[in-house]
Amino acid sequence: NGIVDDVYGANFENGSGVGNGLDDNNHGSHCAGTIGAVGNDGNGISGVNWAVSMMPAKFLSASGSGSLEGAINAIKYSTKMGAKIMSNSWGGGGYSDTLRDAIKEAGDAGALFVAAAGNDGVDNDSDPHYPSSYDLPNVLSVAATDNRDAMASFSNYGKKTVHVSAP
Repeated sequence: NGIVDDVYGANFENGSGVGNGLDDNNHGSHCAGTIGAVGNDGNGISGVNWAVSMMPAKFLSASGSGSLEGAINAIKYSTKMGAKIMSNSWGGGGYSDTLRDAIKEAGDAGALFVAAAGNDGVDNDSDPHYPSSYDLPNVLSVAATDNRDAMASFSNYGKKTVHVSAP
């Protein structure tokens, strides 16, 4: 597929995709566990899907910075590899036609693009947050809830642009 050493996904932090996609600060690992941790195995955690295949496509550094090119390359790689759901706990930056196009191509290939609504406590209807605010049928924008299942104080929201909320 043109990516060297992508046994454990790919790393697009430098744009190239070389190396594995394992995350530096465990945020991606935490999200992956919420999605796919096997229950009833004595480890004390259970994800929402016990039989799921995952493939990391990293483009953010340990400090959380990344490039538009890296994001697009990660999405295109995931699409090429047949990902059906892309979990994107990141956001920031303005509107980009090239990023929108990559997400649309993923949707055309049958992929759902799940995106964090943002952590700025603002209304995405009036102040869009990307990539969660792209008006595409395959984008699912997710707000954050707290330990009482109420909207987290930091979470972005929007009656038209945020679709669901989750812990």
